[in-house]
Amino acid sequence: FSPEFLKLNPFGQVPVLVHDGRVLTETGFILQYLDAVFPAVPLTPPTAEGRYWANVWIKYVEEYLAPAAWRLGAAGIAAGVKPELKAALDRAPPERRQAWKKALGGFDPIELEIARGLLPVRLERMEEALGRAEWLAGDRYSLADVVVFPTAAALTGVAPDLVNGRATPAVMAWLERMRARPAVQAALAMCRTGRPEQTFAPGPEGSRWG
Repeated sequence: FSPEFLKLNPFGQVPVLVHDGRVLTETGFILQYLDAVFPAVPLTPPTAEGRYWANVWIKYVEEYLAPAAWRLGAAGIAAGVKPELKAALDRAPPERRQAWKKALGGFDPIELEIARGLLPVRLERMEEALGRAEWLAGDRYSLADVVVFPTAAALTGVAPDLVNGRATPAVMAWLERMRARPAVQAALAMCRTGRPEQTFAPGPEGSRWG
């Protein structure tokens, strides 16, 4: 919520990509932009059906899976929030400030119960897809896997009783395939705490989900 960042994105949302003077926002659209501008290693499925499924999974994680993860994860970190973060909220846009204060103040138990209750339904769709193929959009690694991985990986810590080898074996096998990829390993190594699998870091995107 620094003035410098708010000049790039007045809505106070991450991620933001600045490339060739262009300011780009929204995770799914940023990924599609990067794939188009740097096509040496294509991540967009080559078929129309594959591209359809990649877009379906981008929508799926943003509108269905991530909202539940946001509520459960934020509930677990609210007590340990540093004073400087609370002070930074005063600089946030009104909509973002209201959503963050609600999250840090604690969600209603009914909201958390609903989030937990919906997760098995959300995860069932992933189980079905990964039961048919190794990757979400078909037989090759794609943007679909990239966009879903951060949220799905966080759920193993946020809701371990719902995301595990017994309840979601296909999802867990897919997570291991993802973690084995050199690019994923390089990205996880950038974690400032050194413990990416143990750190839930919700972004302000959660405020879009109410």
